[in-house]
Amino acid sequence: MFTRLTRFVGATMGALAGLQVKGLIDWNQQIGYSVPTVIILFVLLGAACGFILGGIIGREIERAFVFLEDYLRHIALSDLILGVSGLLVGLVIALIVTVPLRSLEPPWVALVGQIATYLVLGYSGARASLIKRRDLAAAFSRFGSEHEESVPVGVKLLDTSAVIDGRFAELLKAGFVEGEVRVPGFVLSELQTLSDSADDTRRARGRRGLDLLAAMRTGDHAVQVFAMDYPEIPDVDSKLVRLALDTGSSIVTVDYNLTQVARVQGIDVLNINDLASALRPNHLPGEAIRIHITREGKESDQGVGYLEDGTMVVVQNGRELLGEMAEVTVTSVLQTSGGRMVFARPGAV
Repeated sequence: MFTRLTRFVGATMGALAGLQVKGLIDWNQQIGYSVPTVIILFVLLGAACGFILGGIIGREIERAFVFLEDYLRHIALSDLILGVSGLLVGLVIALIVTVPLRSLEPPWVALVGQIATYLVLGYSGARASLIKRRDLAAAFSRFGSEHEESVPVGVKLLDTSAVIDGRFAELLKAGFVEGEVRVPGFVLSELQTLSDSADDTRRARGRRGLDLLAAMRTGDHAVQVFAMDYPEIPDVDSKLVRLALDTGSSIVTVDYNLTQVARVQGIDVLNINDLASALRPNHLPGEAIRIHITREGKESDQGVGYLEDGTMVVVQNGRELLGEMAEVTVTSVLQTSGGRMVFARPGAV
């Protein structure tokens, strides 16, 4: 609709401009056409040019409005208030600073200097207020960030992977976790999205996470779910990092990438995989262990068994012991990104 309006305005202005151009030169003498023909020609030419330019200008303005609407839809109200406040402060400072500039000669230099000063200080004020939003939010609670509920400093924030994993629930039940544990609303939303997924695996993981979270909501160390979101940030991990930075909290996860990103930004992270690796018994070469050989290995003479913690033990020449409890001697231990593997041979030293 707006593009149609700009096209109409452009065509009208172009037609009027064509009439003005017609009167500048005696076109009848120049091109040999009659006066009515020249008028019609220039009116049509001007209207066509105005119609094209009006369409281009209208589309660009519409795009600018769409971008602005989308930006305002996703930006937090607190950030908008802080940005406008910073802009106004910058403009007031610019008004004071430009007083000496008004006396510069020639006048166009003074005008350009004033415009540049207003632009620079206005933009600087808006940016400064947004960059220091955390300090301003602490000083003025009414300008706090978009938390629907206040988040105490130093709490542990559970991410989606930690909820689904289930081992943190066991740690919580056993009483090894100190302090308050909370789950942000956007993590709960991601679990709901997973549980509604068309993919069977994702749906099963999402429902498992919701069941575990429901179980952690009760007991002496109940996990609290609180309303929280950063609408301008699309990624859940990025929202969690932002929340941890804003509140000085730590993150509980099993996600390796999230762990590294958070630690780079100075956030305390409890990675459950790191904890499990630290608690896993170490088996040194030459140590004798007893395992149940449960299946064949990849090689023709190998047997495979598992320790109580799930560590795989590959026994050379162990195929003949399939289905038996055997005493084996550790020959080497291999640590991989997928876990630890122990290699052994039958018999004790």
